[in-house]
Amino acid sequence: MMDKERNITLEQLWEESHGEVSPRTFQELSRLNRRIDAARRSGRRWGVFFSVCAVAASLALVSLITFSLTRNKYSVSPLDCTRNLMADYGQTASITLEDGTRVSLNAGSSLLYPESFNQGSRIVYLTGEGNFDVAKDPDRPFIVKTPHMDVQALGTCFCVHAYAGERTVRTTLKEGRVKVQIPSAGDDSYFLDPGMQLVYNPSDKAVSFVRVNAARVMEWAEGYLTFMGASFPEIAAVLERRFNVSVSYNSENMRRNAINVRFMPDETLEDALDVLTLLIPGSHYKIEGDRVYYHF
Repeated sequence: MMDKERNITLEQLWEESHGEVSPRTFQELSRLNRRIDAARRSGRRWGVFFSVCAVAASLALVSLITFSLTRNKYSVSPLDCTRNLMADYGQTASITLEDGTRVSLNAGSSLLYPESFNQGSRIVYLTGEGNFDVAKDPDRPFIVKTPHMDVQALGTCFCVHAYAGERTVRTTLKEGRVKVQIPSAGDDSYFLDPGMQLVYNPSDKAVSFVRVNAARVMEWAEGYLTFMGASFPEIAAVLERRFNVSVSYNSENMRRNAINVRFMPDETLEDALDVLTLLIPGSHYKIEGDRVYYHF
């Protein structure tokens, strides 16, 4: 009976949820998870209900970013992926899936995955940023689905960057070979070689390729923050996720900065901001609680 009620709840959420993911999404999910953990520790009988809510909230997160558009296109839908790995702001997370694939999630990211993969494919759903070290299985391609991009690999190491609200979606290949498909931009497939990054802009459907240091792109999993030609707003978004803060800034001029900088794992928010003030002459900042005010 409980499985039936659970499925009805998930179906209703899938059909009714609308909106977009924002930093508040992960804050609310984090708050919900803490309530679930507290209920479990107390041994209350309605802990099962909170377990259903946890899965439902995870599925609602994905439906909010328009996976519903592809629900009937694939053999595996998010409703088949009953497990969720989430990295709150200020955290990272990692997991080894049942096929041996290793996944690392950056702050503000979520991964939906099934308890076990079916015989034809291995499909997961990502919002945010994840590194994937895929276990080889030629008979079952591994596919990472995001709202704007599908990345397929047989056995390889790559990174997918697909945060909601950001201007571009990116796939970076470190080892092996991947096939990238962009459903909204036609039926073309793009194949990447190691050291290549595919960048897709959903607003104008532009696809571009950049040669990068893939190891550097993916080293956030070891705590590094590496920026290559980044604008201040791009850096601010990463700092928000890494340090669980809100960054406000007051100048459009900051959008024109192309900043190259690398922060070490042990550097604090203040350390990073101090370096940025050196790289952006005339800028300064103020921290009030979990809010950063950056002025130019």
